[in-house]
Amino acid sequence: MERWESLEVLVRQVMPQVLPCPRGMVLDALRTMAKHFCEQAAVWRERLEEVGLHGEADIPLNLPQGCQLTMVLGVWLEGNRLAPEDYRTEGNSVCLRTPLPRECSVVVDAVLCPSRLADKLPARLMENWGDVLAYGAQARLKAMSGQHVTWTDAAGAQVALEQYNEGVARARIRAMSR
Repeated sequence: MERWESLEVLVRQVMPQVLPCPRGMVLDALRTMAKHFCEQAAVWRERLEEVGLHGEADIPLNLPQGCQLTMVLGVWLEGNRLAPEDYRTEGNSVCLRTPLPRECSVVVDAVLCPSRLADKLPARLMENWGDVLAYGAQARLKAMSGQHVTWTDAAGAQVALEQYNEGVARARIRAMSR
């Protein structure tokens, strides 16, 4: 069983940089950046094993709670890899071009991201990329403006955004080299 960590861990890292920003806004910025980061860097990869029933063409994927399918890297039926034109994704399902002729094993190499309101991420992602997420949240919050926004810091937002973008690039390179 995979261990999960709360984004609250990162709130403590971001909060002092953006005071007096409300805690809820910090958590929301972390959620937004976690979703964006996982979509852009493709670092959350899972091998999902499902059973397809006779006559089915839509295979719903049993995803961990609080996450969504971002991309499918490969699909195997009974150990045979399908060509990309033989399936498509729709929501959190893989839709086969033709219905299954019998019950069979379906394995999907998937890239996942947290849903917009997820409060947790796998611990391995938090350990490897938590600082990058914190930079992204800082950039987002420091770039805010408005009558009651006193934590605006354009120069700080730019520095944090550069750190975030460098982290996304590093993560993407690492994910592609797997």
